[in-house]
Amino acid sequence: MEQLNPFYDEGISDNFFNLEQFSQGMSQLQINQFMHKLLSTIDLSRLSDVYFQQLVTSLGLSALKIQYEDQQQSLGDWHSSYKIKTLSCMRQGQSIATLHYGFKRNLSARDWQVLQQMHLYFSNPFKNALEHHKIKQFAMKDFLTSLGNRASFNEAVTRLINQAQRQHGPFGLLVLDLDNFKQVNDNFGHHEGDKVLVATANTIVHCLRESDFAFRFGGDEFCCLLPDTNSDNINLIAERIRHAIASSDMLQKHQVSCSVGTAEFKANDSAFSVFERADHALYQAKTHGRNCIRAA
Repeated sequence: MEQLNPFYDEGISDNFFNLEQFSQGMSQLQINQFMHKLLSTIDLSRLSDVYFQQLVTSLGLSALKIQYEDQQQSLGDWHSSYKIKTLSCMRQGQSIATLHYGFKRNLSARDWQVLQQMHLYFSNPFKNALEHHKIKQFAMKDFLTSLGNRASFNEAVTRLINQAQRQHGPFGLLVLDLDNFKQVNDNFGHHEGDKVLVATANTIVHCLRESDFAFRFGGDEFCCLLPDTNSDNINLIAERIRHAIASSDMLQKHQVSCSVGTAEFKANDSAFSVFERADHALYQAKTHGRNCIRAA
């Protein structure tokens, strides 16, 4: 891994930069404009995109990959990048992220210096955005099952609607409710009921594609969002989940199954209307014997 050149002193705190040592790099005006753009957002994805676009403009960057914890963001075209520069984002002597910069050309000494300078200025806004991201992710998760919660669902469905309206592509919504769940709490207590909910959440996740999203909407009700999915595939995924829940040893022990309502997003739908149609289909499944699927 390439490290910062001698202009960077590891003994200096993260907040200190000796601008005189970067005299051959960015001008003070460029630094001010760059920092102004970096400070325009605290959202991690948007900040990464702003940074990438600045690197494209300033250095002709072709690709950027940011790796942190067990996640990564990848921007640009890696297939055309043959010269890779790698730098770390440090906090108290520990690497919290690794950034890979992909170029279609070799960098001059000045370009390499500018890249390091931009990387350093990006580090503090990135650290703040990463902390904000962690807090937001924690707030958007259901504590018991680790699925997304209702707030997470609202954000995700809004994002999918915006995407569908731009690209004219469909997505699917499943609303699931457990059959006979109340008797588990009544007969065995809430601790056993919690085990059933966790087992249900894990079963749902294992039935979904990597691109799909699962949420605990409340109580024993779950939702799934299925991007880029037509009605046929929506029903296939719903049946896969229904069958897996009906076949689970843990859930069979308590005679727990699930009823599912499905809906495909339509051009005139809102977040409320698509959910209302799926929820009505769930009601139909409940009133037609349970452990079945109904489509809106």
